Amino acid sequence: MSDTRQKGADETFCSSCGEIIKKEAEVCPKCGVRQKGVASVANPSDKDWLVTLLLCFFLGFFGVHRFYTGKVGTGILMILIGWATLGIWLLVDFIMILTGKFKDKEGRLVVKK
Repeated sequence: MSDTRQKGADETFCSSCGEIIKKEAEVCPKCGVRQKGVASVANPSDKDWLVTLLLCFFLGFFGVHRFYTGKVGTGILMILIGWATLGIWLLVDFIMILTGKFKDKEGRLVVKK
């Protein structure tokens, strides 16, 4: 008998040790490494959702909402080339903020409190 286990639909591999873990796991139970790309509502951003939404709506072409959430690099990029996306980048950010999928610099979700 082989002791290799098949990965389920709600599972993924640890980014460090390769162990099968739950997709929602923030930390691998085997090696203790924090998983990248896992944002939890249990640990939301300290940035205010409404402020982020309003900054995006009124000053989005200048990337002010990105500066507010700590994403300085993409904020500068938005100032420089945001106009070239014809507002699509701004619209995507606005929808992500509205739906609670927008993350701050540390990968934490900006959500209504």
